[in-house]
Amino acid sequence: MKLPRPILLAPLILLAAKSLFSHEHLTIQEQLGYPADAKLLIIHADDLGVAHSENVATFQAMEEGVVTSASVMMPTPWAKEAALYAIKNPEADLGVHITLTAEWETFKWGPMLGADTVPSLVDAHGHFHPDVATFAAKADLQEIEAEVRSQIEAAREAGIEFTHLDGHMGSMLATDEIAQLYFRLGKEYGVPVRLHQHHASHSDNQALKSAVVDMPGKVTSIHGASPNDFPEGMATSYNQYLRELEPGLNLLVLHLGFDHAEMQAITVNHPLWGARWRQLDYDWSMSDEAKAIIEEEGIILVDWRLVKEKLFDKAY
Repeated sequence: MKLPRPILLAPLILLAAKSLFSHEHLTIQEQLGYPADAKLLIIHADDLGVAHSENVATFQAMEEGVVTSASVMMPTPWAKEAALYAIKNPEADLGVHITLTAEWETFKWGPMLGADTVPSLVDAHGHFHPDVATFAAKADLQEIEAEVRSQIEAAREAGIEFTHLDGHMGSMLATDEIAQLYFRLGKEYGVPVRLHQHHASHSDNQALKSAVVDMPGKVTSIHGASPNDFPEGMATSYNQYLRELEPGLNLLVLHLGFDHAEMQAITVNHPLWGARWRQLDYDWSMSDEAKAIIEEEGIILVDWRLVKEKLFDKAY
């Protein structure tokens, strides 16, 4: 006898619900196919596309060093070189470093849509605002979305099969409304976004809290060198982070480049995250010391592609 359709579907619904319930209660490591006590680490290089120096340093660190992932700033002058690298190296884990600020004193860029199309995003000269505070105070949300979509589509059209989204200088987490746009675009494009699991823990915005909870692929910790680390060099900070790394999906953010004429000119009067800083990051990322600590501590290097494939490709 043919059973009524609802009865046939009931076991399937129950199985699907059980699977969903089980997945939600797995650790992020287990969701990614590793044991619950695994110490997973993405070592990420920001700012591809700004300069040839940054591109070359990052490519080398991905191929020979400890860097596992990077992201491209599409409005910048050397983004094309990064795109060509992506085409020639399809296994490279590259994301879109959403760019809505231009921080350097004499080296500027602006929106891909043009200043007239998104006037709230630019200064009097048509460049992006120099800092996140000014951007957050002046930018219109609809114009932000239009420009961000333009950058994402430009990456796709250039041949970058991007695995994730993140924001230059933290601009995509500047306000609750921008953050929710960021999460929505990540889901729409089927990729993870850079987001700490406790991002909204102190917020009273319930919509933001719910959006954070619903976003897959959140990281357990995020670390980057601070200005206080710069005088001694950043190796001490990075090595300590590795030695104290806890189980989870962790993220270490670097800014690579070479301390030579190109980077010195771009970052003039801006020592923090400037040419010397980027050289030190590059040196550490290529060092035997970094590789040895990773091995000693049982750290498993992963990338955003793994997160995308495990948590997004079947869901969105």
